[in-house]
Amino acid sequence: MAAQLLAMQRAIQRIHTLVEAPRLKSFSLNAPKTVEVEYANGGKFSLPAEFLRVYSPAADGKIRSIGVEKVIFGRRHVGIMSAEPVGNYGVRYLQ
Repeated sequence: MAAQLLAMQRAIQRIHTLVEAPRLKSFSLNAPKTVEVEYANGGKFSLPAEFLRVYSPAADGKIRSIGVEKVIFGRRHVGIMSAEPVGNYGVRYLQ
């Protein structure tokens, strides 16, 4: 599982380093365990709920201290029940 999470993190970092961000072609929620995204450039990703929870920018997903963030691991029993669009590009997952 750790190797899969690392591979997905690297894939997401590659997406973020592109000069022009790829257009989202499809987004589907396979509740409660995965989210699948497909981009116009052919990239397809199946992201587990645990991965999204651990790497979420949400405040309750991390321990914060002065100048340092420490991610809380071990979110194995996380499920996504629904998702809704936020703004022009964001998605809010409801657990």
